[in-house]
Amino acid sequence: MDKNKEICAVVVTYNRKALLQECLSALRNNKNVSNIVVVNNNSTDGTKEYLDTLDPEFYIIQHSTENLGGAGGFSMGMELAYKKSNADYFWIMDDDTIPNVDAGGALIKKATMLNDQFGFLCSNVRWKDSSACNIPMPAKDWPELIQDGLVSVTQGTFVSILVSRKSVEEYGVPTKELFIWGDDTEYTVRLTQKNSSYFVQDSIVEHKTENNLVDISIKNDSINRIGRYFYLYRNLIFISKTYKSKKSAVKLFVHFLVYSISVLFTSKNKKWKRFFMVLKGTFSGVTFNPEIKYVKKI
Repeated sequence: MDKNKEICAVVVTYNRKALLQECLSALRNNKNVSNIVVVNNNSTDGTKEYLDTLDPEFYIIQHSTENLGGAGGFSMGMELAYKKSNADYFWIMDDDTIPNVDAGGALIKKATMLNDQFGFLCSNVRWKDSSACNIPMPAKDWPELIQDGLVSVTQGTFVSILVSRKSVEEYGVPTKELFIWGDDTEYTVRLTQKNSSYFVQDSIVEHKTENNLVDISIKNDSINRIGRYFYLYRNLIFISKTYKSKKSAVKLFVHFLVYSISVLFTSKNKKWKRFFMVLKGTFSGVTFNPEIKYVKKI
């Protein structure tokens, strides 16, 4: 591992003070982390007061006056990391992500092995019971570097990914208009346009989300989360038409229309609300076309 390479971590938080404290403590124990950017999405649980006590030489804190969603938070955080740090890499994660002490070092080791020729590197994410979660999408050539502890992937999540400064210069920052869900898919797909991306077996993080979302969908998710699915279906249509083909986008559009009927008949409750949320997001995706934001060093 190149000990001279530095990481600036980027964390977005909203009303999870205890988990944020655990996340930041774990990041400080990772030797290559030179700075941590924290974007506070207008939390009301004492997060602001806690963050204001932290070392301003190490932490780059941004308090938002509104909840920008994960996409807006990571867009702002990545821009701050690029402009206010000299780090070689940016390590993106949610506030309920707890990295092992050598998780960052494992990412840098593989980045060095690859001569920085990668789109993104993602960690081996485990839920609270050690089961796999936030599983990235494998590429067709996924076994190519498996002997080196790497699995080729096409997209990942913002639970724990590493991006090089050079990639941010070329591909910009996450798109804030996506708000939540699919913003990480769009950004990781964007990063993988020219170079392969990889799952790093030895970089282990724990995702302390309430549920392992592998088995959660709009059909069975809690009532108070139904509205979020608008962004999921809208953003997935946008991603398909932007990075695949018109044919793929049309196919996905039709798939979601058919799926909405299944949602109507098989959801556990609030069937019509869930049904219309799929339709609303799907049709909105047809005209949704946000622009990529590029950043420059101050």
